[in-house]
Amino acid sequence: MDVVFDTVGGDALERSWSVLKPGGRMVTIASDGEDTAEQRVKNAVFILQPNQKQLVEIARQTDAGHLRAFVKASVSLSEASAASSGALKDAGGYGKIVITVAA
Repeated sequence: MDVVFDTVGGDALERSWSVLKPGGRMVTIASDGEDTAEQRVKNAVFILQPNQKQLVEIARQTDAGHLRAFVKASVSLSEASAASSGALKDAGGYGKIVITVAA
């Protein structure tokens, strides 16, 4: 991968390093890497500030096919517990599990 966006931290962050190409970029919003001695984690820390212009650009890049999200499954809010525990049936493959909430 060229870029990995980590929103979980901990073990997920540690496992994510192995999928980066040489020269790839890790971005995390879920690590307290500012307090670590490991330079690669310090370089990955991203302080999140809401920015509508940037979010619109990310959406545009995604719509254009320049960014891709890997979705393993999409489940309703009532299935969230099963999804987080790994108990989902027929959710093979890789990627994130998206929890949908009816408006």
